[in-house]
Amino acid sequence: MRVQILQGVDVAGEAPGLMADAGLVLVFASRNTLIGSTTVDRIRHAFAGAVICGCSTGGQIAGYELHDEDAVVMALRFDHSQVHLAQEDLSGPGSSRACGEALGSALSRPDLAGVLVFADGLCVNGNELVEGLATTIGQDVVIAGGMAADGEAFASTVIVANDIVASGLAAAIGFYGPGFRMHTGIGSGWQVFGPRRRVTRADGNRVYELDGEPILDLYRRYLDDEDFAGLPRAGLLFPLQISSGEAPEQTAIRAVLGIDRDERAMIFGGDIPVGSIAQLMRGTSERLVDGAAEAAAHALDGSSIIDASATAAILVSCIGRRLLMGSRIEEEIASVGDVLEEIPRAGFYSLGEISPFRGTRRPGLHNETMTVITLAEEA
Repeated sequence: MRVQILQGVDVAGEAPGLMADAGLVLVFASRNTLIGSTTVDRIRHAFAGAVICGCSTGGQIAGYELHDEDAVVMALRFDHSQVHLAQEDLSGPGSSRACGEALGSALSRPDLAGVLVFADGLCVNGNELVEGLATTIGQDVVIAGGMAADGEAFASTVIVANDIVASGLAAAIGFYGPGFRMHTGIGSGWQVFGPRRRVTRADGNRVYELDGEPILDLYRRYLDDEDFAGLPRAGLLFPLQISSGEAPEQTAIRAVLGIDRDERAMIFGGDIPVGSIAQLMRGTSERLVDGAAEAAAHALDGSSIIDASATAAILVSCIGRRLLMGSRIEEEIASVGDVLEEIPRAGFYSLGEISPFRGTRRPGLHNETMTVITLAEEA
Protein backbone atom coordinates (compact mmCIF):
# COMPACT_ATOMS: atom_id res chain seq x y z
CA MET A 1 0.00 0.00 0.00
CA ARG A 2 1.18 3.52 -0.80
CA VAL A 3 -0.02 6.64 1.06
CA GLN A 4 0.07 10.29 0.00
CA ILE A 5 -1.05 13.28 2.09
CA LEU A 6 -1.97 16.50 0.28
CA GLN A 7 -3.16 19.88 1.50
CA GLY A 8 -3.97 23.34 0.18
CA VAL A 9 -2.99 23.95 -3.44
CA ASP A 10 -1.64 20.40 -3.71
CA VAL A 11 -5.22 19.12 -3.41
CA ALA A 12 -6.04 20.81 -6.72
CA GLY A 13 -3.74 18.37 -8.49
CA GLU A 14 -0.65 20.56 -8.65
CA ALA A 15 1.54 18.41 -6.40
CA PRO A 16 4.57 16.88 -8.13
CA GLY A 17 4.35 13.10 -8.20
CA LEU A 18 0.59 13.09 -7.64
CA MET A 19 -0.59 9.52 -7.05
CA ALA A 20 -3.22 9.66 -9.78
CA ASP A 21 -3.78 5.88 -9.69
CA ALA A 22 -4.99 5.87 -6.07
CA GLY A 23 -7.89 3.56 -5.31
CA LEU A 24 -9.28 5.57 -2.39
CA VAL A 25 -9.13 9.29 -1.64
CA LEU A 26 -10.30 10.63 1.72
CA VAL A 27 -11.06 14.36 1.81
CA PHE A 28 -11.53 16.51 4.92
CA ALA A 29 -12.37 20.20 4.66
CA SER A 30 -14.57 22.97 5.99
CA ARG A 31 -18.21 22.95 4.94
CA ASN A 32 -17.74 26.09 2.85
CA THR A 33 -14.77 24.56 1.03
CA LEU A 34 -16.76 21.45 0.14
CA ILE A 35 -19.91 23.17 -1.09
CA GLY A 36 -18.72 26.64 -2.07
CA SER A 37 -15.69 25.98 -4.27
CA THR A 38 -14.39 23.72 -7.02
CA THR A 39 -12.18 21.75 -4.63
CA VAL A 40 -14.12 18.48 -4.83
CA ASP A 41 -14.44 18.72 -8.62
CA ARG A 42 -10.68 19.15 -8.91
CA ILE A 43 -10.06 16.21 -6.61
CA ARG A 44 -12.32 14.07 -8.78
CA HIS A 45 -10.41 15.17 -11.85
CA ALA A 46 -7.00 14.52 -10.27
CA PHE A 47 -8.01 11.05 -9.02
CA ALA A 48 -10.38 10.00 -11.79
CA GLY A 49 -10.46 6.29 -10.97
CA ALA A 50 -10.63 6.51 -7.18
CA VAL A 51 -13.41 6.12 -4.65
CA ILE A 52 -13.73 9.56 -3.05
CA CYS A 53 -15.21 9.97 0.41
CA GLY A 54 -14.97 12.37 3.35
CA CYS A 55 -16.78 15.06 5.29
CA SER A 56 -16.88 18.59 6.60
CA THR A 57 -14.99 19.15 9.81
CA GLY A 58 -14.13 21.28 12.80
CA GLY A 59 -10.53 21.46 11.55
CA GLN A 60 -8.33 19.25 9.36
CA ILE A 61 -5.25 17.35 10.49
CA ALA A 62 -2.21 16.67 8.30
CA GLY A 63 0.84 15.24 10.01
CA TYR A 64 1.68 17.52 12.93
CA GLU A 65 -0.42 20.42 11.65
CA LEU A 66 -4.01 21.65 12.02
CA HIS A 67 -5.70 23.49 9.15
CA ASP A 68 -8.95 25.42 9.07
CA GLU A 69 -8.90 26.74 5.50
CA ASP A 70 -6.92 24.22 3.47
CA ALA A 71 -8.54 20.92 2.52
CA VAL A 72 -6.58 17.82 3.51
CA VAL A 73 -6.54 14.71 1.34
CA MET A 74 -5.25 11.20 2.03
CA ALA A 75 -4.77 9.16 -1.15
CA LEU A 76 -4.30 5.38 -0.83
CA ARG A 77 -3.14 2.91 -3.47
CA PHE A 78 -3.65 -0.73 -2.52
CA ASP A 79 -1.51 -3.64 -3.66
CA HIS A 80 -3.90 -6.47 -2.82
CA SER A 81 -7.09 -5.07 -1.29
CA GLN A 82 -10.28 -3.72 -2.83
CA VAL A 83 -12.63 -0.96 -1.67
CA HIS A 84 -16.33 -0.32 -2.20
CA LEU A 85 -18.37 2.75 -1.24
CA ALA A 86 -22.00 2.75 -0.10
CA GLN A 87 -24.11 5.77 0.85
CA GLU A 88 -27.59 6.15 2.28
CA ASP A 89 -29.87 9.06 3.08
CA LEU A 90 -30.43 10.12 6.69
CA SER A 91 -33.84 11.72 7.10
CA GLY A 92 -33.19 12.23 10.81
CA PRO A 93 -32.07 10.39 13.95
CA GLY A 94 -35.02 8.00 13.71
CA SER A 95 -33.73 6.62 10.41
CA SER A 96 -30.24 5.88 11.73
CA ARG A 97 -30.58 2.15 12.43
CA ALA A 98 -32.21 1.47 9.06
CA CYS A 99 -29.46 3.53 7.43
CA GLY A 100 -26.77 1.47 9.15
CA GLU A 101 -28.46 -1.78 8.16
CA ALA A 102 -28.68 -0.65 4.54
CA LEU A 103 -25.00 0.32 4.50
CA GLY A 104 -24.08 -3.02 6.03
CA SER A 105 -26.14 -4.93 3.47
CA ALA A 106 -24.51 -3.02 0.62
CA LEU A 107 -21.00 -3.79 1.90
CA SER A 108 -21.46 -7.31 3.23
CA ARG A 109 -19.21 -9.93 1.59
CA PRO A 110 -17.31 -12.91 3.00
CA ASP A 111 -13.97 -11.14 2.54
CA LEU A 112 -15.02 -7.86 4.20
CA ALA A 113 -12.16 -6.90 6.53
CA GLY A 114 -13.05 -3.40 7.76
CA VAL A 115 -15.52 -0.54 7.44
CA LEU A 116 -14.80 3.19 7.61
CA VAL A 117 -17.96 5.27 8.06
CA PHE A 118 -18.74 9.00 7.99
CA ALA A 119 -22.15 10.53 8.74
CA ASP A 120 -23.86 13.90 8.96
CA GLY A 121 -23.16 14.82 12.57
CA LEU A 122 -26.35 16.82 13.11
CA CYS A 123 -29.10 14.47 11.89
CA VAL A 124 -27.93 11.07 13.09
CA ASN A 125 -28.25 8.88 16.14
CA GLY A 126 -24.73 7.52 16.14
CA ASN A 127 -25.52 4.58 18.42
CA GLU A 128 -28.30 3.38 16.15
CA LEU A 129 -26.22 3.84 12.99
CA VAL A 130 -23.39 1.73 14.41
CA GLU A 131 -25.79 -0.89 15.80
CA GLY A 132 -27.43 -1.21 12.39
CA LEU A 133 -24.06 -1.71 10.71
CA ALA A 134 -22.79 -4.20 13.28
CA THR A 135 -26.01 -6.22 13.27
CA THR A 136 -25.77 -6.63 9.51
CA ILE A 137 -22.06 -7.39 9.01
CA GLY A 138 -21.30 -9.04 12.35
CA GLN A 139 -18.98 -8.33 15.25
CA ASP A 140 -15.82 -9.69 13.60
CA VAL A 141 -15.41 -6.79 11.19
CA VAL A 142 -13.78 -3.64 12.58
CA ILE A 143 -16.05 -0.58 12.23
CA ALA A 144 -14.57 2.89 12.75
CA GLY A 145 -14.99 6.47 11.57
CA GLY A 146 -16.57 9.72 12.67
CA MET A 147 -19.35 12.29 12.44
CA ALA A 148 -19.04 15.34 10.22
CA ALA A 149 -18.78 18.77 11.86
CA ASP A 150 -19.08 22.39 10.75
CA GLY A 151 -16.60 24.17 12.98
CA GLU A 152 -18.41 25.70 15.96
CA ALA A 153 -21.57 26.57 14.01
CA PHE A 154 -23.69 23.45 14.74
CA ALA A 155 -25.82 24.39 11.73
CA SER A 156 -25.17 22.03 8.80
CA THR A 157 -22.59 19.36 7.99
CA VAL A 158 -21.92 17.59 4.70
CA ILE A 159 -20.65 14.24 3.44
CA VAL A 160 -18.65 13.58 0.27
CA ALA A 161 -19.49 10.31 -1.51
CA ASN A 162 -18.02 10.21 -5.02
CA ASP A 163 -20.17 12.63 -7.04
CA ILE A 164 -22.38 13.58 -4.09
CA VAL A 165 -21.67 16.42 -1.66
CA ALA A 166 -24.71 16.73 0.61
CA SER A 167 -26.18 16.96 4.09
CA GLY A 168 -28.43 14.24 5.47
CA LEU A 169 -26.15 11.44 4.34
CA ALA A 170 -24.05 8.59 5.69
CA ALA A 171 -21.26 6.96 3.68
CA ALA A 172 -19.28 3.80 4.43
CA ILE A 173 -16.19 2.34 2.78
CA GLY A 174 -15.74 -1.43 2.82
CA PHE A 175 -12.22 -2.86 2.64
CA TYR A 176 -11.83 -6.37 1.24
CA GLY A 177 -9.10 -8.97 1.13
CA PRO A 178 -7.26 -11.35 3.48
CA GLY A 179 -4.26 -9.04 3.80
CA PHE A 180 -6.12 -5.89 4.84
CA ARG A 181 -5.67 -4.80 8.46
CA MET A 182 -7.54 -2.11 10.42
CA HIS A 183 -6.66 -1.31 14.03
CA THR A 184 -8.09 1.34 16.34
CA GLY A 185 -7.31 3.05 19.62
CA ILE A 186 -9.29 5.54 21.72
CA GLY A 187 -8.31 7.83 24.57
CA SER A 188 -10.02 10.66 26.41
CA GLY A 189 -8.28 12.37 29.33
CA TRP A 190 -11.55 13.68 30.79
CA GLN A 191 -12.24 13.12 34.50
CA VAL A 192 -15.54 12.76 36.31
CA PHE A 193 -16.54 15.12 39.10
CA GLY A 194 -19.58 15.65 41.26
CA PRO A 195 -22.16 13.06 42.34
CA ARG A 196 -23.38 10.13 40.27
CA ARG A 197 -26.88 10.82 39.01
CA ARG A 198 -29.47 8.50 37.52
CA VAL A 199 -31.15 9.34 34.23
CA THR A 200 -34.83 9.50 35.17
CA ARG A 201 -36.32 10.85 31.95
CA ALA A 202 -34.89 10.54 28.44
CA ASP A 203 -35.85 9.67 24.90
CA GLY A 204 -33.04 8.40 22.68
CA ASN A 205 -30.30 11.03 22.73
CA ARG A 206 -32.57 13.65 24.30
CA VAL A 207 -32.25 13.85 28.10
CA TYR A 208 -34.85 15.66 30.21
CA GLU A 209 -34.07 14.80 33.84
CA LEU A 210 -31.31 13.50 36.10
CA ASP A 211 -32.52 12.40 39.54
CA GLY A 212 -35.84 14.04 38.73
CA GLU A 213 -34.26 17.47 38.06
CA PRO A 214 -34.29 19.10 34.61
CA ILE A 215 -30.85 18.55 33.12
CA LEU A 216 -30.68 22.09 31.81
CA ASP A 217 -31.07 23.36 35.38
CA LEU A 218 -28.14 21.18 36.41
CA TYR A 219 -25.90 22.66 33.74
CA ARG A 220 -27.06 26.12 34.70
CA ARG A 221 -25.45 25.62 38.10
CA TYR A 222 -22.05 24.83 36.56
CA LEU A 223 -21.91 27.44 33.77
CA ASP A 224 -21.56 31.20 34.09
CA ASP A 225 -24.07 33.48 32.36
CA GLU A 226 -22.04 33.85 29.17
CA ASP A 227 -21.42 30.13 28.74
CA PHE A 228 -25.02 29.24 29.55
CA ALA A 229 -26.24 31.70 26.91
CA GLY A 230 -23.76 30.12 24.49
CA LEU A 231 -25.04 26.56 24.78
CA PRO A 232 -24.64 24.08 23.15
CA ARG A 233 -21.04 25.15 22.44
CA ALA A 234 -20.10 25.57 26.11
CA GLY A 235 -21.67 22.22 26.95
CA LEU A 236 -18.86 20.51 25.06
CA LEU A 237 -16.57 21.48 27.92
CA PHE A 238 -18.72 19.46 30.34
CA PRO A 239 -19.62 16.11 28.76
CA LEU A 240 -21.36 13.26 30.57
CA GLN A 241 -19.88 9.88 31.37
CA ILE A 242 -22.57 7.23 31.00
CA SER A 243 -22.65 3.71 32.43
CA SER A 244 -25.34 1.14 33.08
CA GLY A 245 -26.21 -0.41 36.40
CA GLU A 246 -25.64 -3.89 34.96
CA ALA A 247 -22.14 -3.15 33.60
CA PRO A 248 -20.74 -0.11 35.46
CA GLU A 249 -17.23 -0.77 34.14
CA GLN A 250 -18.37 -0.15 30.55
CA THR A 251 -18.52 3.61 30.15
CA ALA A 252 -19.07 6.01 27.26
CA ILE A 253 -18.73 9.77 26.98
CA ARG A 254 -21.59 11.81 25.57
CA ALA A 255 -21.10 15.35 24.27
CA VAL A 256 -23.76 18.05 24.14
CA LEU A 257 -24.93 18.77 20.58
CA GLY A 258 -28.05 20.85 21.21
CA ILE A 259 -30.55 22.15 23.76
CA ASP A 260 -34.30 22.61 24.04
CA ARG A 261 -34.84 25.55 26.36
CA ASP A 262 -38.62 25.17 26.31
CA GLU A 263 -38.43 21.55 27.48
CA ARG A 264 -35.31 22.24 29.62
CA ALA A 265 -33.75 19.28 27.82
CA MET A 266 -30.34 18.63 26.26
CA ILE A 267 -29.48 16.70 23.12
CA PHE A 268 -26.38 14.51 23.16
CA GLY A 269 -24.23 12.81 20.55
CA GLY A 270 -25.67 9.38 21.28
CA ASP A 271 -28.39 7.55 23.18
CA ILE A 272 -28.58 7.87 26.97
CA PRO A 273 -31.08 5.29 28.24
CA VAL A 274 -33.34 5.84 31.24
CA GLY A 275 -31.73 4.21 34.26
CA SER A 276 -28.18 4.99 33.14
CA ILE A 277 -25.75 6.46 35.63
CA ALA A 278 -24.41 9.86 34.58
CA GLN A 279 -21.56 11.96 35.89
CA LEU A 280 -20.33 15.32 34.71
CA MET A 281 -16.79 15.45 33.33
CA ARG A 282 -14.15 18.11 32.83
CA GLY A 283 -10.66 18.08 31.43
CA THR A 284 -7.35 19.89 31.26
CA SER A 285 -5.09 20.33 28.26
CA GLU A 286 -2.42 18.16 29.85
CA ARG A 287 -4.80 15.26 30.47
CA LEU A 288 -6.26 15.45 26.97
CA VAL A 289 -2.77 15.38 25.45
CA ASP A 290 -1.99 12.26 27.46
CA GLY A 291 -5.28 10.70 26.34
CA ALA A 292 -4.44 11.33 22.68
CA ALA A 293 -1.06 9.65 23.04
CA GLU A 294 -2.77 6.71 24.74
CA ALA A 295 -5.12 6.35 21.76
CA ALA A 296 -2.16 6.16 19.38
CA ALA A 297 -0.42 3.56 21.52
CA HIS A 298 -3.55 1.39 21.63
CA ALA A 299 -3.92 1.63 17.84
CA LEU A 300 -0.45 0.11 17.51
CA ASP A 301 -1.19 -2.72 19.96
CA GLY A 302 -1.49 -5.99 18.10
CA SER A 303 -0.42 -4.51 14.76
CA SER A 304 2.72 -5.72 13.04
CA ILE A 305 3.88 -2.67 11.10
CA ILE A 306 6.96 -3.43 9.02
CA ASP A 307 6.96 -0.36 6.77
CA ALA A 308 5.58 2.76 8.42
CA SER A 309 5.36 4.63 5.11
CA ALA A 310 3.01 1.90 3.80
CA THR A 311 0.63 2.36 6.74
CA ALA A 312 -2.00 5.10 7.04
CA ALA A 313 -3.37 6.63 10.23
CA ILE A 314 -6.67 8.50 10.38
CA LEU A 315 -7.16 10.75 13.43
CA VAL A 316 -10.71 11.58 14.51
CA SER A 317 -10.87 13.91 17.52
CA CYS A 318 -13.88 15.64 19.05
CA ILE A 319 -14.51 19.35 18.47
CA GLY A 320 -15.06 19.62 22.24
CA ARG A 321 -11.40 18.82 22.81
CA ARG A 322 -10.43 21.63 20.49
CA LEU A 323 -12.71 24.07 22.29
CA LEU A 324 -11.16 23.21 25.64
CA MET A 325 -7.54 23.26 24.49
CA GLY A 326 -7.79 26.38 22.32
CA SER A 327 -4.41 27.51 21.02
CA ARG A 328 -2.78 24.41 22.54
CA ILE A 329 -4.73 21.99 20.34
CA GLU A 330 -1.74 21.04 18.19
CA GLU A 331 -0.16 19.55 21.31
CA GLU A 332 -2.55 16.60 21.15
CA ILE A 333 -1.84 16.17 17.43
CA ALA A 334 1.88 16.21 18.21
CA SER A 335 1.45 13.66 21.00
CA VAL A 336 -0.12 11.24 18.49
CA GLY A 337 2.67 11.94 16.01
CA ASP A 338 5.32 11.26 18.62
CA VAL A 339 3.86 7.74 19.04
CA LEU A 340 3.10 6.95 15.40
CA GLU A 341 6.35 8.60 14.19
CA GLU A 342 6.78 7.95 10.43
CA ILE A 343 3.24 6.72 9.75
CA PRO A 344 1.46 9.20 7.41
CA ARG A 345 -1.44 10.87 9.21
CA ALA A 346 -4.57 12.82 8.28
CA GLY A 347 -7.86 13.40 10.03
CA PHE A 348 -10.39 15.86 11.38
CA TYR A 349 -12.24 17.29 14.36
CA SER A 350 -15.67 15.72 14.63
CA LEU A 351 -19.05 15.64 16.34
CA GLY A 352 -18.55 12.00 17.33
CA GLU A 353 -16.05 9.20 16.96
CA ILE A 354 -16.74 5.57 15.99
CA SER A 355 -14.50 2.80 17.24
CA PRO A 356 -14.65 -0.54 19.05
CA PHE A 357 -14.72 -0.22 22.81
CA ARG A 358 -11.30 -0.78 24.29
CA GLY A 359 -10.49 -4.46 24.72
CA THR A 360 -13.42 -5.60 22.56
CA ARG A 361 -14.46 -5.76 18.92
CA ARG A 362 -17.88 -4.29 19.75
CA PRO A 363 -18.17 -0.96 17.92
CA GLY A 364 -19.75 2.08 19.49
CA LEU A 365 -20.17 5.82 19.26
CA HIS A 366 -17.81 7.85 21.41
CA ASN A 367 -17.68 11.57 22.14
CA GLU A 368 -14.86 13.78 23.37
CA THR A 369 -12.20 11.19 22.48
CA MET A 370 -9.19 11.04 20.24
CA THR A 371 -9.69 8.00 18.01
CA VAL A 372 -6.80 6.69 15.92
CA ILE A 373 -7.47 4.29 13.03
CA THR A 374 -4.61 2.56 11.21
CA LEU A 375 -4.92 0.95 7.78
CA ALA A 376 -2.33 -1.43 6.33
CA GLU A 377 -1.87 -4.41 4.03
CA GLU A 378 -0.01 -7.63 4.61
CA ALA A 379 1.19 -9.64 1.62
